[in-house]
Amino acid sequence: MTLKLFAFLVAAVAISACDLTEKPYSFVSPDQFFTSASDAEAALTAAYTPVTNLYSRVGTQLPDYSADQCFPRAVVGRDQLTVFSYDATMDLIGQYWQHCYQGIDRANQVLENVPRVVMDETRKKQILAEAYFLRGLFYFHLAKTFGDVPIKQESTKDIAGTETAKSPVADVYAFLIKDLETAVRDLPQMPRDRGRAAYGAAIGLLAKAQLYAGDHVKAAQNAQALIQSNRYSLMPNVLDLYNPLREDAARVEVIFAAEFSSLSGLNGYDLLGFYAPANSPPVFSKTAFGSAFGYHSFYRSFSNSDKRKALLDTAYVNAQGRLIGQADVTLRDRIIVKKFMDPNSNGANGENNFPILRLADVYLIAAEAEARATGPTPAAYAAINAVRKRAGLPDLTPGLSKDAFIEAVLQERSWELCYEADRWYDLTRTGKFKMVANVLNSYYPSRPVQDKHRYFPIPNIEILTNSKLEQNPAWK
Repeated sequence: MTLKLFAFLVAAVAISACDLTEKPYSFVSPDQFFTSASDAEAALTAAYTPVTNLYSRVGTQLPDYSADQCFPRAVVGRDQLTVFSYDATMDLIGQYWQHCYQGIDRANQVLENVPRVVMDETRKKQILAEAYFLRGLFYFHLAKTFGDVPIKQESTKDIAGTETAKSPVADVYAFLIKDLETAVRDLPQMPRDRGRAAYGAAIGLLAKAQLYAGDHVKAAQNAQALIQSNRYSLMPNVLDLYNPLREDAARVEVIFAAEFSSLSGLNGYDLLGFYAPANSPPVFSKTAFGSAFGYHSFYRSFSNSDKRKALLDTAYVNAQGRLIGQADVTLRDRIIVKKFMDPNSNGANGENNFPILRLADVYLIAAEAEARATGPTPAAYAAINAVRKRAGLPDLTPGLSKDAFIEAVLQERSWELCYEADRWYDLTRTGKFKMVANVLNSYYPSRPVQDKHRYFPIPNIEILTNSKLEQNPAWK
């Protein structure tokens, strides 16, 4: 059964299931669905769908527009993220929350119902492990974005099931780490298909979650375990990572990604149209919105010898063949982001996959966690230098203090993972997020970030529909 058919059945049951006694039948019964191996596979596929829903836009816009690398054109309220004028009613915040909890609920359905399906036991164990991975992934997003959130270990079966109180963020991390540890144990070494989780995705995300949770020893151990498995390697040319024509080759480094397709009826990556300058030629994409740009200060932070600097530019040639540079009013004080381009896009929908976890990230997790646990050891230096070497940079200065080394790793993360929805969370987890108040330009001459912006507010609609849910204290 395909994902579309599964979604149709869920909708059909929800719409038609009521009788004259007005007994509510708002939730589909799993007994009517989980009867075969194909049903189990379809349910798992449905649990993956919120990954692409999240990363098609809001999963990157919410953190990236808040950080110090890119900014949006002031339209449709996205500028509120940059000037920190948003509140709990902002639609983008609500979408982020909803995509994550939809994924959690679908993963819970798999975990509850697949065990009783008669099917190959090895594949059953793998399906359950993928569901644990997905639930851990979505809770990781919620924890780092909102802090204290409800932990839902069961799928929503009735209206009462939507009433859940928040748990402390430390408990959320403990819960999702346990999920990821289960996934590490039971996932296969190789993914079953593109966009599916395998052992590498689980242990890599586990290391990252442990870094965020402050368990630096285990974070370093798990990151090094993945590096030393030699299952993945850095692509020789960093620019190839983002070329949709090199998508399969990039899988040597990309451990887990949101998979997109520009084919009609499928989910394409249309943020490339946001980065493409308006009236630009199809070298960026066939449809360009000109809605997001890089900060000059970030562009200037790169060494000229850094190969990653080529992912940004100060000028472009428009559709009429005219060179548009910084002197032109349409580009003044803006940097072109060229990390995601697809000249063969279907309108604004590109084939570009969005990397959620790749080996370069794992190297930098290993370097930071090792340094925080025991100082800048040779292993920590080797990890960061692997990333720097690929970028064309010399090895990091030896003999740095612990604090200086960690600061260098955070800066390396900023360059290596720019525009990959990572920087804002590096700033918030390290308490450095208020420094973005100094990242200004002519479009945003003031960015009044406050302590309360450490976490986003819980969407107002969620509080209105869940009597046990309270707003984050800083946002009351």
